[in-house]
Amino acid sequence: MNERPGFSIVIPAYNYARVIERALVSALRQDYTPFEVVVINDGSTDDTEAVLADLAARRPEPFRVVHQDNAGLAAVRNRGLREARHDWLLFLDADDELCPGALARLAETIQAHPRARLIIGGHEADDGARRDRIAPAPVSDDPRVNFRAYLDKRLTISNGACAMHRDLFAHTAYDPALRHTEDLPVFAHALARYPAAVSPAPVAVIHKHADSMRHDLDAALAVGMDLETLIFDNNGLPDWAQSERRRYRARRAISLLKLADRHGRPDLVRRFFRIALGADWRQALHPRYLRRYVASLRPGKRGGA
Repeated sequence: MNERPGFSIVIPAYNYARVIERALVSALRQDYTPFEVVVINDGSTDDTEAVLADLAARRPEPFRVVHQDNAGLAAVRNRGLREARHDWLLFLDADDELCPGALARLAETIQAHPRARLIIGGHEADDGARRDRIAPAPVSDDPRVNFRAYLDKRLTISNGACAMHRDLFAHTAYDPALRHTEDLPVFAHALARYPAAVSPAPVAVIHKHADSMRHDLDAALAVGMDLETLIFDNNGLPDWAQSERRRYRARRAISLLKLADRHGRPDLVRRFFRIALGADWRQALHPRYLRRYVASLRPGKRGGA
């Protein structure tokens, strides 16, 4: 019989004093062993440190708190990797929560798929008005299929609703220069190199709120097209993955085009359309994107915001 997998639940915390108790308690109440909970306080300037100290005094379950100067989410995740004592890691955002029995269900999937190094779970998306249950897409035995599906956004992965074996980080790490989408290159490399499995039931509740969506354009632009480089200029990526590069360049540009269009930035719509057109004209000339480009050329829509 397979040994019971051990989990390290890592909770990055930056100025989430008002909600971190919900996340922490949902982790501590998991009815499974062995596991640990590690909170990385990334230089919070609110009452996060005091709230954690109060919880440590009140809660019967042990957890560790690591304090560090503010370094960003990617650096926090890397710190969590170094602090983790178990082989399986689960990064739970401080404003989300684990579902009851999440670790037990993940462990069942791990034991049923002993070669897998990434377990993709379902989740519930809560925007404050409604809660939707979202099941993960199926995965293939062929890493090429999974890699392409992830880059095409047909296979999505949510932090908090997936478990990653530390083997995944033998060839990659979170890039501290990224303040947005820092997990995308890591998940892409994981799917390209290792088997994955699915745990359909919800693992976490992912809370969507105005603060998390308000600055999505600025955050996405800060990364821009650099994601292509971060994914494909990596010595740990299999050679076959390079065949997807131009296609992904177009896909990334189109994603930024749509975001720019929603935020009323015709100048950026034009810029990213041209990038997509140069990378893969078949994607760029889809009527949906071509219409947005043509609309951006109309009088009165020449400048930026």
